[in-house]
Amino acid sequence: MFVGTRAGAQAPADEAQIKAAFVFNFLKFVDWPVDSFHGQQDPFIIAIVGEGDTADATERFLTAKQIGTRPIVVRRIKWDQSLAGVHAVFVADHDAKRLRHVFEAAAAGSVLSIGEGEDFAAHGGVIGLLIDDRKVRFDIDTDAAQAAGLKVSSKLLALTRIVHSAASRSGVRP
Repeated sequence: MFVGTRAGAQAPADEAQIKAAFVFNFLKFVDWPVDSFHGQQDPFIIAIVGEGDTADATERFLTAKQIGTRPIVVRRIKWDQSLAGVHAVFVADHDAKRLRHVFEAAAAGSVLSIGEGEDFAAHGGVIGLLIDDRKVRFDIDTDAAQAAGLKVSSKLLALTRIVHSAASRSGVRP
């Protein structure tokens, strides 16, 4: 199912490609609200915010892929652009103000937010990719997923550490 999961394998030399594969697999294990798509052939719209090796690898990896009958369409956007019509966003930006803006937009629009860093999920993102003991791991904030109207598969949750952002612990969404 996943390469290098929590129990998993060593992170290879090209960590960015492994993270890109994780992003693709996450899409398979999340359910969006029924009104997120208009028809069975509607594409998955994935936005990428920011620059870097993982952002570039994710764009390359997802291009020409599909989830079930839905083709994946990748868009590069700036952090302050709308997430309207987007199903998932990969964030390769670490600026706190920018992240907060993306988290708010994602929660309001049923958008799965995925990013890098130990603190991504702990600060309001749904899934945070990190390196632990030279392995690619991920954390999931189930409260952030629920706030966005997303249902994360128990199969995916069994492979991860569940975290709760400070905003969700205080009852306030980011």
